[in-house]
Amino acid sequence: MTSAEPTICVMCGKGHVTTQQEGIAFRQWSDKGYIHCRVMIPIDVCDHCGARYSGDPEIEKTLDDAFQREYNKR
Repeated sequence: MTSAEPTICVMCGKGHVTTQQEGIAFRQWSDKGYIHCRVMIPIDVCDHCGARYSGDPEIEKTLDDAFQREYNKR
C-alpha cells in the first residue's frame, strides 16, 4: 500500500482514517510527588464512525520521555 491510498478504519471497516497531532496532559506519581506532563501525540480519527485511536507504536516512549523531561526539572 502506498501513502496515497487511504487507510480504512479498523473499528468500523468503512471510514477513512486521518492522523492528526493532539495534545494530552497527564500526571504520574514519582518519588518527587506527582509529575505533570504535556505532550503531542499522533491520533488516528475515522471520518465515518469517529473512532479515535493511536496506531503509533512509539507512544509509550513519547510518554516516558515527557515524564523523564519533567522529572529532571525538579
